[in-house]
Amino acid sequence: MNTFLENQNWRYATKKFDVAKKISASDLELLKEAIQLSTSSYGLQPYKVFIVENPALRAQLLPASWGQSQIVDASHLLVFANVIDLGQNVIDEYFVNLIETRGVPAESVQGYKDFMSSSVTSLTEDARNTWTSKQTYLAL
Repeated sequence: MNTFLENQNWRYATKKFDVAKKISASDLELLKEAIQLSTSSYGLQPYKVFIVENPALRAQLLPASWGQSQIVDASHLLVFANVIDLGQNVIDEYFVNLIETRGVPAESVQGYKDFMSSSVTSLTEDARNTWTSKQTYLAL
């Protein structure tokens, strides 16, 4: 338990990256897996994560980042973007993946799918966008 609390107290916000240092491929894979395993409501994960390595593209993103040097100095930039067109098609794709991954019959998850569909599609567009942006923060 002590280790858990120590980990919770550790904070560090990198203000300046060493441009000569690069994140290792194994560390990048670990980050990607941690994002993939992160929690979200319904397990839907209504966001995309873009890994930007191209220096020219990161330079183009600099003005949208208020000129923060970390955007161009880090070896990799992870951009978290919430899904803004979350509709029934996204939910259907989620359940196709869930059924294939878990090897369960579609009928066994139909009630959950109906519940999720009703909950998500009944939200206004603004409420849905707010909800997806908050889900994105969970992965961040």
